[in-house]
Amino acid sequence: MKFLAASALLSSFILSANCRVVDLSLRQDSYPADFKPNFDSVFSVVIQKPLSTVFPILGTNQGLGAHILLESIASDFEEGAADSVNVDGNLEDAFVRTAAAAPAGQGFPRQHFSYIETIKIIPGLSFLDVVVHLDGTYTWDEARNITLYETSSDKSVVVRKVRRFEEIDGGAATNVSEIINGQCPFLEQPITQSQARTAHQAQMNLYHTLFE
Repeated sequence: MKFLAASALLSSFILSANCRVVDLSLRQDSYPADFKPNFDSVFSVVIQKPLSTVFPILGTNQGLGAHILLESIASDFEEGAADSVNVDGNLEDAFVRTAAAAPAGQGFPRQHFSYIETIKIIPGLSFLDVVVHLDGTYTWDEARNITLYETSSDKSVVVRKVRRFEEIDGGAATNVSEIINGQCPFLEQPITQSQARTAHQAQMNLYHTLFE
């Protein structure tokens, strides 16, 4: 019984740590055939800084590591290669993590990265920790104030996040909104969906700390 309980708890933590978020209304024809989103989250925050201050930190690779590491379980962020990628249509409708790099001077800028998420099942018992390795890309369209974050983990989870920036209050503040789309194993979906929105909101509510 203890083993079964531990297994169930371990499964729950894997779900909450690796599955992050899927707006089923997004276009499906631009996704790979094997990407079937089955969980989602939508959230927005207002940052009391102008867009010219917010976008370089949250919209480009300049602050990529800092905003990923706002997640309490994230560590070991590493930047990979920086390149660019061509997209047919709008960036928010694309899936570019594995696309070939564009020739120099073409396309949207793209930053490759990796990091680790560590889920502590029981504090002090590190041998029970669940360690998840994620590889991803961050791509941005500065002309339209839109970014695309994509990751794939070694736990069979794919995440796709579209972030939009909008000037408000006469340019004195910036609204940052996100739609996160994800795919995880079917049996894990109910727990993933319930955990995804909480984790998403917690991280976004810390964005303002990057500007203090």
